Amino acid sequence: RCGLFEVPSIRIHGALAMNDQDHKDDGEGDDIEIGGQSEQVLKELGWLREPEEREVELASDDDFLRPLEAGATGASSSSGTASIIVPTSVTSMTSVTSSVVGKASDIGDLELQPLTAVEKDVQRQVVAPERPKKRLYRVWPARNQFFCRGAFMTGGETELGITPNWSVPNCCVWTCILVPCSLYFVWVFPHLWSQGSYAMPIATIAVFLMASGFLLATCCSDPGIIPRREVINATGIAAQLEAALGYDCLASETVPRDGSGGAQKLPAELTSRGYRWCRTCRIIRPPRASHCPDCDNCVLRYDHHCPFVNNCVGQRNYHFFFGFVTSVLCLAVLVLPVLFWFLNSDNFELAVEGLTSVSSGVLKPVFYTLSAIGALIGVATLLSSVLWLYHLFLITTKRTTKEFRKNLPNVAEEPTLCAGRGPRLFDPWALVNPRDLIRADEAPPPATGGLCSACWGDD
Repeated sequence: RCGLFEVPSIRIHGALAMNDQDHKDDGEGDDIEIGGQSEQVLKELGWLREPEEREVELASDDDFLRPLEAGATGASSSSGTASIIVPTSVTSMTSVTSSVVGKASDIGDLELQPLTAVEKDVQRQVVAPERPKKRLYRVWPARNQFFCRGAFMTGGETELGITPNWSVPNCCVWTCILVPCSLYFVWVFPHLWSQGSYAMPIATIAVFLMASGFLLATCCSDPGIIPRREVINATGIAAQLEAALGYDCLASETVPRDGSGGAQKLPAELTSRGYRWCRTCRIIRPPRASHCPDCDNCVLRYDHHCPFVNNCVGQRNYHFFFGFVTSVLCLAVLVLPVLFWFLNSDNFELAVEGLTSVSSGVLKPVFYTLSAIGALIGVATLLSSVLWLYHLFLITTKRTTKEFRKNLPNVAEEPTLCAGRGPRLFDPWALVNPRDLIRADEAPPPATGGLCSACWGDD
């Protein structure tokens, strides 16, 4: 024990001969000859001598130990620092990464605190903070757009550029519904109500609400998306998907976790039943499922991607789509004939003449524009009737649009309309690490924005 430092075995060198002025340091680290009182000190501390020694320097202005280079003991003695030799058998710097050399104290004095020996070649490992997790709908890897905090989703079409969720065909559909209905409710509805005809206006309102509701449900609902491999691994829902689908879509027993080489490792019992491997999603999809190139997802019982609803039409929203086509056709039958009749009536002509006389003919272009829009709406009504008959044919033959166009058989013999919707296969509010959704062999999809992105935000 020497002062405040407790070392198993030490040998003191340096300036122990306090009264011997004749002894000088030769700069080579050799022991200094000690006489007089120094011999008495060495005699009392002789029990501290050990055969194996390692020199370390304890600097007076540092709080750590560092090995002395060869020939540095003399320099340290002359500079006023104490040279301490610590046996390598006790404190081997290569085998021990940390050792306490001093005596701890409750007093906040740095000179009384423990000294720690750190290996010279070992670098400190800085642990990076864990990346904060985000909701799945915020980092969705496909082209779908979520809004209202993940409650609704649409396709990835952004041709219009106003918002990240609308497309030009979808805006045309809404225009063809809202414009004639607005004219009907502004002019025709009050006239029929005043004449005591209540059944027609009430039926028109009911069908209008049904058409708008079915359109919103088709545009903003999950069509039956099968999440891709990265989403399944990040959320840990492989067991839930296996219970819902009836098979392991990851093929965990034969395909590695990253899905590499999965096309050559599919189970034979699945391929014989029409199951196929998706190269983009890296999962096994059912026979009637397909990958939508517009939304970049695999969809159960995939029918088609409809730009007029800005979404895929599949197992979970085909009911809404056929309900929309049916209700919008009924709405056209209720609104357009009555609207054209009212526009050609004497009362309407008198009202128009009064308005044009007051405005000096300024409103004439407006009515001509409305007439042109009415003609386009009439053409759209004819096309809607053809579309309704086409899907009625598909329902009766138990086929989807893709199966009919490519002449694919219905392997599962499953009905198109009367089958169950099934549950949603992913949770948009699940917390995931964004890095887990990025594949090493592909870049993430670019962020889509519009003129109103600052107002609408990411939600």
